[in-house]
Amino acid sequence: MGSLERFGYRLDPRRLGMAILFLALAFVAARIAFRDSLTLGYAMVIPTYIFLSVVIEGARLARSSFWGIRGWAETTFALACSAGVGYLGFSLWSIWY
Repeated sequence: MGSLERFGYRLDPRRLGMAILFLALAFVAARIAFRDSLTLGYAMVIPTYIFLSVVIEGARLARSSFWGIRGWAETTFALACSAGVGYLGFSLWSIWY
């Protein structure tokens, strides 16, 4: 199976598929545990952040130092997307409330 290379990242479809599977399993487990979309959205913030951090860090071709801007941009992106998941849970909860 090939890899997808773009902008200095190499995404391996098999590893990406496995990471998506684990995120989906975390979502199913959280959905079974929490019936409320607000709690579900907030509970999925951490797994989403971990998923994005692992996938982005594992796909980067060039390693950078602590002071490299690319690593900080990846962390900011992962945090913003995770906050978006929490906000989506809040929005769905407020619509149905």
